Amino acid sequence: MTTGSGPANSRDALTALPNREPPAGPAANKRALRTLSPAECFDLLEPGGIGRIGFTCADGIMMLPVNFAVAGKTIIFRTAPDTLLALFADAQVSFEADRIDEARHEGWSVLVHGHAHKVTDEREVKHLEDGTHLEPWAGGARDVYVRIAPIRISGRRVQPS
Repeated sequence: MTTGSGPANSRDALTALPNREPPAGPAANKRALRTLSPAECFDLLEPGGIGRIGFTCADGIMMLPVNFAVAGKTIIFRTAPDTLLALFADAQVSFEADRIDEARHEGWSVLVHGHAHKVTDEREVKHLEDGTHLEPWAGGARDVYVRIAPIRISGRRVQPS
């Protein structure tokens, strides 16, 4: 896996917030924007949580929130069989997760590019159920497991320097 570069990885991608000025004064000067290694990115994703899946469909680019877990070096989420996420589960996707502390002006963001595919093997599904204990917040039957196999992972962290 490699780290990416470009607009999504620029300094403004993590620090730009609508209708907000960057922090001023001494606190702003004591912050550093640091590029994360792929290993650091996976360490941050390991506890799971909430992320966003980006994919292309007939209506254009979609970004949808998901509860996720990490299994090995892959991202796992669950969805219902009649959703866009299930329909476009076998495709190139982007996945993004972050944690932001606005009060402290600190946080991180990780972006994963990869290929998603439905997990259909019953043994593998059982292994994911037992190993991840992934419970979507959304109601209803969400019994389609989707795995994202990363091709490229990158991340940034704003922290005290």
